[in-house]
Amino acid sequence: MKHVLLFAAALFLFAGCASKHDIALVGFNTEGILKGVFDEKTETVAVTMEDGEILKGKYSSFEDESAVTFGNTIGYTSSGRYHRGGSFGGMGMGINFGSESKKYALLTSETSSLKMEIAIMLRSWSKNGMGEAKTNDGRVYKIQF
Repeated sequence: MKHVLLFAAALFLFAGCASKHDIALVGFNTEGILKGVFDEKTETVAVTMEDGEILKGKYSSFEDESAVTFGNTIGYTSSGRYHRGGSFGGMGMGINFGSESKKYALLTSETSSLKMEIAIMLRSWSKNGMGEAKTNDGRVYKIQF
C-alpha cells in the first residue's frame, strides 16, 4: 500500500512540472522556419522572426474536462454475541492520459507594430502539439512539436 501511495504522489507531482518547449514555425506562404520557445512555467511564448526581431507574449490556457481524481472508502462493522466484526477499506486513483489543452497567445514586438496570433492544441501528458500562427501583415505559419 505504501508503494502505491508513493507512486500516485510521484505521478501527481511530475504531471504538474512545468517545462520549456522549443517550437518551430514553418512558413506556409513564406520561406524559412522560425524558432520559438513555449514556457509553461511563466506561461509565455517568444518567437524570433526571420530578421531577428523577437515577438513575446503571455498565453491563455483552456483545459478539457478531464482530471486526476482520488478517493477512498472506509467502513467498519461491529460484532455481537453470534456475529463477527470486521472492517473494510479501499483507495482509488484515476488519470486521463489523453487529456488536451488549447493555448492561445498574442505576441507583440517592442520595436515595431508587428503582432502574431498563435493557437495550439497540446497533449497534456506527452507534451506533443500542433497549431497555427498568423502575423498582422499576413504571414501564416504551421506549428508542430
